[in-house]
Amino acid sequence: MKWKIIDKEDFIVTKWTGGETTQLFIYPEDAIFSEKNFLWRVSSATFTSTESKFSDFTGYQRYILPLEGKLALSHKGLYNRELDKYEVEYFDGTWTTFSKNSLDCRDYNFIVRNGNLAKMQILSRGCEYFLKESEIVTIFSMDDFVISLEDSDERIDVNAFSILILETDDEEKISIISADSPLILSEFFIT
Repeated sequence: MKWKIIDKEDFIVTKWTGGETTQLFIYPEDAIFSEKNFLWRVSSATFTSTESKFSDFTGYQRYILPLEGKLALSHKGLYNRELDKYEVEYFDGTWTTFSKNSLDCRDYNFIVRNGNLAKMQILSRGCEYFLKESEIVTIFSMDDFVISLEDSDERIDVNAFSILILETDDEEKISIISADSPLILSEFFIT
């Protein structure tokens, strides 16, 4: 297993029509978000308005959840949904989606190109999780956290609002040793 930590100072921050977005990680790493030539991306956004329209991501699936504040989504012609903190909404990037949110809202996004296997999990202190062979995993938290890798007895300390990237070559069990807030684990399966 290979792993690395990307600290918040190294994230790419850009403006969008409704606020600011922080790119936590993109894959492949040389992909350019605006060109939509990526397989997947994790990011976190803040809002300058209480209403916004989501960008069209035809060809992608989206996961979103609020980290702070309130967030409600309206998928035009389909349904509306209010999300509690760390409650995940999964939807098609082609849908016309609007949000209503509090000004203190910060969200977490995982966007995956169609045809790829991926999933998102919310973990907490004391949880154990089995990683599969041939996947890339990101783990993010608003607070400091510590995990251990069972096979190597390695302990990894990660600072708040940083992201841990794990690349597996075999199955591996991880344990959440310390975490004051939930951890968001995003998995992308390499085929």
